[in-house]
Amino acid sequence: MKKYQIDQFWNEGFVVVGSVVPKECIDEANRVLGGLIEASRKVKSSDTIYDLSDHHNEQIPSVRRIKAPHLVDPIFDQIMRSDGVLNCVRALLGPNLRMEHSKLNIKQANGGEAVEWHQDWAFYPHSNDDILEVGVLLEECNEENGPLLMIPESHRGPIENHHHPDGFFCGAIDMEQATFDVEKAVPLTAKAGAITMHHVRMVHGSRSNQSEQNRPILLIGYCAADAWPLRGISTIEEFEGRIICGEKQLPRLDKVPVRMPYPPAPNEGSIFENQRLVAGKSFQ
Repeated sequence: MKKYQIDQFWNEGFVVVGSVVPKECIDEANRVLGGLIEASRKVKSSDTIYDLSDHHNEQIPSVRRIKAPHLVDPIFDQIMRSDGVLNCVRALLGPNLRMEHSKLNIKQANGGEAVEWHQDWAFYPHSNDDILEVGVLLEECNEENGPLLMIPESHRGPIENHHHPDGFFCGAIDMEQATFDVEKAVPLTAKAGAITMHHVRMVHGSRSNQSEQNRPILLIGYCAADAWPLRGISTIEEFEGRIICGEKQLPRLDKVPVRMPYPPAPNEGSIFENQRLVAGKSFQ
């Protein structure tokens, strides 16, 4: 990464870096994704691999997300661990990194669902906020197909209220209490093979896909290894097994704002399920 890109990330909270993932990797990822969507015709409801929309059926499959794609096919693990991606992440978070999660959001053509304004930090607060999200563009992202929208400098602001008026966590910002201006939103558009990077506290969202082409983005959460989750871990073996480069670290506790995501949403699951009961939606 260039110095101006590093400066943009810390100043504005996001950056786009072009031509990071080679074309052959992008082509293979799209080939595998096509096969997964085809195979979903036989799947009746969301499971450990597929997050399916309400409109999904055998004739017209409607897959919102592939869950943990790095466990589904080696190409996604390869991209996640590639030097091109990791060099960018190390430039921002340092040499010791842990994977927080991976997911592949498809946002299918002709109406793939919008994602309401939110901060990733609201879902998984840690002991410090040296955490970012990488989005690997498997197809071109443009204004029509629902690119990520970022509110510049919002990573320096408060943790917004992501709770429903009835008190449960719904994974979307209560816009009646919001402290940011949606008119300042910046779309992250780029060619396939580019990556987007945004800070864990960035306010962001995306409109529905109104184009004739899917908008698949492989999303990978990376943490500095000394950022430990406040919601706890499953086992220390699994947790330490997610060190992706460098060495494991003891937790570092910084003075960072936190709102815990409790009580959970009645439809707790992916962000699509969490946001199902949002009182007032920004994107239709």
